[in-house]
Amino acid sequence: MSDILITFIGLLATAFTVASTLPQISKALKTKDTEDVSIRFLLVLIGGLFLWVMYGIGRSDIVIVIGNLIGMSLNIFMLLLKVRYSREPLKEE
Repeated sequence: MSDILITFIGLLATAFTVASTLPQISKALKTKDTEDVSIRFLLVLIGGLFLWVMYGIGRSDIVIVIGNLIGMSLNIFMLLLKVRYSREPLKEE
């Protein structure tokens, strides 16, 4: 595959990943309710995205770095919303 096509696929993957987080953030901001969001899930996801950023840096792949930095930032924001709006953010069943 050509480099342009590979870069396009990476950018498209980034767009889909970012788009998947936005509805949850939007809902949390509108309802101020994050009880249905798992803090463990967010922490594991943020950790995984951080590792992808490190991998992208190691591979000198700007698409991986930028895409995962955006995803990590959005999920950190969601984590902050979880802490702010949850009655007991650290208590999960």
